[in-house]
Amino acid sequence: MIDPDLRLTDLDRRHWENGWRLVVPRRAWGARAWALAVVEDAAGGAGPPALHRVILGGPAGQGQLDLAPIPWRGVERTDLEQLARALGVPAVIVVEKSALRELSRTLEPQLDAHQDLFAQGLLALRAIKPMLGARLWTHPPVLDLLPTPSYENVQRTFDLLVPDDTSMLFYVIEDDRQKLHTSLLIRKRRGHVDTISTHRALRHDLAEEDLARSWKTSYPRVLAAAGARLARPSLGLFLEHATLQRILTGPGDQLSRELSAKRVILDPAPAWLLGLLGGATVAAVAGRGARVLASMLPQAARQRASGLAQRAALAMKETGVHPFALLGFDPLHLLTQLQQFYRP
Repeated sequence: MIDPDLRLTDLDRRHWENGWRLVVPRRAWGARAWALAVVEDAAGGAGPPALHRVILGGPAGQGQLDLAPIPWRGVERTDLEQLARALGVPAVIVVEKSALRELSRTLEPQLDAHQDLFAQGLLALRAIKPMLGARLWTHPPVLDLLPTPSYENVQRTFDLLVPDDTSMLFYVIEDDRQKLHTSLLIRKRRGHVDTISTHRALRHDLAEEDLARSWKTSYPRVLAAAGARLARPSLGLFLEHATLQRILTGPGDQLSRELSAKRVILDPAPAWLLGLLGGATVAAVAGRGARVLASMLPQAARQRASGLAQRAALAMKETGVHPFALLGFDPLHLLTQLQQFYRP
């Protein structure tokens, strides 16, 4: 998925930092981003495992802490929440010493300097998963939600959905339309992402301020410029910052609402994406209507209808009709599960 000779060019620092803030939940923006607590092996003993070391990480990078003032109570979810608040961090990882050694022994022979970074991440996640809740604990429990598909199936899905020698464009415009908030231009070639850039690469074709002021009518010029300088666009997403925040934190049908209100522009939009979004729009409308209809039906009829819908969804996935069939999970459903971390 990611070319070992990935080319990063014409990066706008402000766009890059803003883009990172869009990906990372607001609670993790501070100088203290996370804490790692290494504990002695529990070995089935009574009481919580003893603290061995606590390291504070993030942009400020404070390093190892004195253990004496740390309010350590254990590895239950409420305990980790209290620990995070006491340390002033949004995320905490607690791991047994032996688990760290085991992870190192497991991953060392599997990782290679020439491997795809995405493949390395999947290997690490696959090694961590069996330890979650037993020898490794996290707050918030994001790792519990993340699936572990094979790298081969991720690559095959990527090849199926994104044609070679095309580019993907993602633009977020500031709400006052004075400038861009974030821009990201990605080119795929020979099956891999080989170039990542920002609007700085197209600044001679269209100034950022001019695009921001009239983005709904000027975006075709961006598509033309990207086609000339990178590759023919196969996906373009344009929207304002407030719109994106509503999608990230709103109900499941928020994207459909924003598309209907023409506050999101998808151009070009591949057929598979249009199919998913069309289905999402229908599901959103049906969901509201179905609740009214269901209240008029007997319980047995409601159960039969629910079972039929579940079997239809499963059949679509098993026959490969669904664009994410190879992955074994639906990324859009995963996004709805992760929404809770983006809400204030």
